[in-house]
Amino acid sequence: MSIIGGFDVHRRQVTFDWVDRDSGEARRGRVAPATRVALRGWLGELPCAEGAFAVEGCTGWRFVVEELQAAGLVAHLAEPAETSSLRGPKRRAKTDRTDARLLRELLEQGRLPSSWIPPTWILDLRTTVRLRKTLVDQRTAWQQRIHAALFHHGLPRPDQGPVLHPFQPGLDQGGELGEVAFGQVGQGSL
Repeated sequence: MSIIGGFDVHRRQVTFDWVDRDSGEARRGRVAPATRVALRGWLGELPCAEGAFAVEGCTGWRFVVEELQAAGLVAHLAEPAETSSLRGPKRRAKTDRTDARLLRELLEQGRLPSSWIPPTWILDLRTTVRLRKTLVDQRTAWQQRIHAALFHHGLPRPDQGPVLHPFQPGLDQGGELGEVAFGQVGQGSL
């Protein structure tokens, strides 16, 4: 492997620090914006197609790892908590440049605390499961909000199952719910 480097990924930019072991050339800087297209273009400009980069396993790591692999480079996913503990005592402010350099140095020394990079199908499955969990949680929150609005107005909770709808028979017994509360329950109908 000729190039060894580290990436610090943020929403606006990807900060890099790399060294070419053969020539001794070293570079650091930023790729902005932090998108696949910008990173792909930057990777295409590297002087060598062989090498390895370390990326911290935080938000945004997936597209960086996929682009590194597509460019023929080896991607290493660093475990964030252990990487932070290897930083040592904090003497100066932590910056993106120092984070990228730390990842590169740990990779060079063989001390990078690695995480497993799952295959794409597992990543997609995880995303689907997490989305479902989020949607179920939001649905539950809306149901609880509707129940609270009904209770606040002294109305019983409907016994027709967990799904509420503002036009269920008997929801507003005798018009006691009021226009604003009925609108609130109606907006949260599930």
